[in-house]
Amino acid sequence: MRKKITIFLLIGAIIILGGILAFSNFQNKSLLPPKLILSEEEWDFGQVLPDAKPEHIFTVTNGGEEDLVIERINVSCGCIKTSITATRIPPGESAELEVIYDTAGYRGKDQRHVRIYSNDPAISTRRIDLFVEIIEEFKVPYLDSNN
Repeated sequence: MRKKITIFLLIGAIIILGGILAFSNFQNKSLLPPKLILSEEEWDFGQVLPDAKPEHIFTVTNGGEEDLVIERINVSCGCIKTSITATRIPPGESAELEVIYDTAGYRGKDQRHVRIYSNDPAISTRRIDLFVEIIEEFKVPYLDSNN
């Protein structure tokens, strides 16, 4: 009889321990990792006059289920200034990344980029390409008022 009770207690302990482990594993189920989603991966500021400072606001969205952390933002030139409204973005939320392109001292077509470093495990570095053409003056086609 004592042997049956011991076996019964042992089986019960194994079932309880298995249940605890299964529940613990269910509770620790990994959420989808953070995912950085950009509103645009490139931006063309178009034609601007010398010394202009065109700007654009990009939307940085977290498409994952864990917080997205923007670790740093690098630019390819001192002519590019950036600011972001948040460096920790909760799941489903967004932040605004403002980019200002200072064209002082530049002429003609120019291309630069911004790199965003984050904790997105799939793509930890994202690049935004920026284009601009600095022109001397805007040319307006001749309009003949006689036509």
